[in-house]
Amino acid sequence: MTIDEIKSVSIVQYLESEGIYSVSYHKGNYWYISPFRTESSPSFNVSFIKNLWHDFGTGEGGNIINLVQKFHPTWNNHQVLSYIERKIAEHKLVCASDYKSQIKDYDEVKLSNVRTDVGDETHIDSIIELNHPYLKDYILKRCIDFEIARKYCNEIHYSIYGKHYYAIAFRNKDGGFEVRNKYCKRSIGRKSISIITPNGKSNKDCCIFEGFFDMLAYETIRKHKTNLQICIGQECDYIVLNSVNNVRILLQYLQNYDTIHCYMDNDSAGAKATTLIKSFYADKTTDESFRYASYKDINDVINGILK
Repeated sequence: MTIDEIKSVSIVQYLESEGIYSVSYHKGNYWYISPFRTESSPSFNVSFIKNLWHDFGTGEGGNIINLVQKFHPTWNNHQVLSYIERKIAEHKLVCASDYKSQIKDYDEVKLSNVRTDVGDETHIDSIIELNHPYLKDYILKRCIDFEIARKYCNEIHYSIYGKHYYAIAFRNKDGGFEVRNKYCKRSIGRKSISIITPNGKSNKDCCIFEGFFDMLAYETIRKHKTNLQICIGQECDYIVLNSVNNVRILLQYLQNYDTIHCYMDNDSAGAKATTLIKSFYADKTTDESFRYASYKDINDVINGILK
């Protein structure tokens, strides 16, 4: 390969091949937590259009060759170029313009069955398999099994007034999403409940949770911490309110179940939601919050956060 061909290789794609992902995107610029030091705010920038990087912390920057030299300061030019050529072959790295086209094509396929225009200010850019390392770190810090999170959640990339963000996305029955990351807790699209059949078929029992992290915690406990006696023995459908205000939407769906297990938060709003459900289905509703009476919710149990 010529030097110009190597310089044209997408820096964003190269960084992804090294396990380094951006934390935000704005006007053709990807922003990263610097891979060269510890920091809380992103100061490392890659221009997608120019295919150049710049480290605002040190004032350094350049093309992909300069970047690999920065990662490996003891290497000579031959070692640097040989390494890049190996990365190109192993990870199918392409020039920046081709990589941008690949991303666009991939997003169009992923979004073909998804409503992307969800408001005057919000636009869904892509919905992909949950994989971003920062989102994984957030999930693990909440003591949730990551493979369980990947089973029930997606990774969403969205824009608000031209600024780009990413987060964990949990879909509801009306096609809207509950969106979470370390800094954000919001909804995109229509707010509603979520109904999950974990084993692929409807069950005659259901467990009701306020939020999807409680459901993920319940599944994590089933898989890893059976001694906690939080979970019931039989297979159940999972119903997530996504807000206690959605409890009235829920009521019509509960007539199909023989037993209803309420895993609401141990607070006044959770108690009111359980009371309302019992007022309609008293003969088949069980309040399971006694199982974690010393905690606000199930996720607090596996995090050891007492009330």
